Order: sequence, then C-alpha cells, then structure tokens
Amino acid sequence: GLLRSYTPGVMVDQDKIERVDTPQWRQLLFALCFLHSIVQERRKFGPLGWCIPYEYNNGDLQSCILFLEKHLYNGPISWSTFQYMVAAVQYGGKITDSLDVRLFRIYAEEWLTDSLDVRLFRIYAEEWLT
Repeated sequence: GLLRSYTPGVMVDQDKIERVDTPQWRQLLFALCFLHSIVQERRKFGPLGWCIPYEYNNGDLQSCILFLEKHLYNGPISWSTFQYMVAAVQYGGKITDSLDVRLFRIYAEEWLTDSLDVRLFRIYAEEWLT
C-alpha cells in the first residue's frame, strides 16, 4: 500500500516530493499516503474493516495531495480546514455509515495535525503495546 504510493509514475515521485519547499510538505505527503494505505488495507477485511465497502482509489489520494499543495502555497496551513477537506469531503464524501464517518474523522484528527512538525512524532507509539 504505502510502497505503491511512492512508486515513480504512480502517485508520488521525486518531482512531487520536491515541489513545495517546506518541511511540512514532505511530512504531510507521507501522512496522506499512510492514511490512503490504511484505508485501502481496511477494505480487505470486509465488514471488520468498514461497515460498508467503499470504492476508494488513487484519485482520492491525488485530490488530497493537490489540495494540500495549493493550501501550502497560500500560507500557513489551517488544520481544521485540511482535516475537514480530507475526512469529510475527499474521502468522506463516499462514506455513508455513521461509524465509518466517525472512524475516518478520528484518523484525520490523529494523523493530520500540527504535531507532525515535531521531530519525535510517531504514527505508531510503542507505549500502545503495553
């Protein structure tokens, strides 16, 4: 999933990585690709993954990346706007089940935040294992 997003010519290539010259760009680009990978992988588990099977595709990720790029060109990022556009519009526009809406909103609130700027940010924290 994540490797497919970074395959040249598919979604994210070196040109796209270097397109915006801010540290946030690369971190948020990775976070979007990670989110897309999780969304795609959850589909494999049927009703345990999503209550209703949704047809997510690379176009969803592309639209999020394009929105992020345009948003960063306009100045500092508005986190609530960015989270809303990803969770409620681009991906969330397909979601009809209330539990799935809630889950996707939580994904966006946890992974698409200003804490990505912190060098020690981890998407997966070891203390969750204990």
